[in-house]
Amino acid sequence: MMLGLTDAAKAATCMVLSGPFLTGYTQTMNDWYDREIDAINEPYRPIPSGAISEGQVIAQIWVLLLAGLGLAGALDLWAGHSSPDILLLSIGGAFISYIYSAPPLKLKQNGWVGNYALGSSYISLPWWCGQAMFGHLSLPVCVLTLLYSWAGLGIAIVNDFKSVEGDRAMGLQSLPVA
Repeated sequence: MMLGLTDAAKAATCMVLSGPFLTGYTQTMNDWYDREIDAINEPYRPIPSGAISEGQVIAQIWVLLLAGLGLAGALDLWAGHSSPDILLLSIGGAFISYIYSAPPLKLKQNGWVGNYALGSSYISLPWWCGQAMFGHLSLPVCVLTLLYSWAGLGIAIVNDFKSVEGDRAMGLQSLPVA
């Protein structure tokens, strides 16, 4: 099967959605809520070092989120969806990102659940977006990608090891601390 320019453009647009926009939103928001921990572990980073103001961080979070959701809606229109599948996936992913990083839930505090939520988001949601864009998102595809997301759990756990000192100091029970 040969991909045409339109399909390549759709794929590139899906990558911009999941990469710079929604992953950027997730990372910026997580950095904002982890600023006290990062002040201990990585004080040179832009937020704890003060290189970026609170207003700039909040603006960046909103711009990335709204641009991502706008692009998701545009992808649904481009795909000819009768329902906003990609937009709903993006809203769901943004919600998971928020409850992973922000109080009161801050799933990050609950090692296994938080790490799986993060890992599955990074693996499943981009796959589902592509599947919705180019095919049909089905229950078997969703189940298989969620099972495959256990690989993402490992990535999230390894990432926690760089933050052990700050996690301990702030009382965060990440898996390496617990």
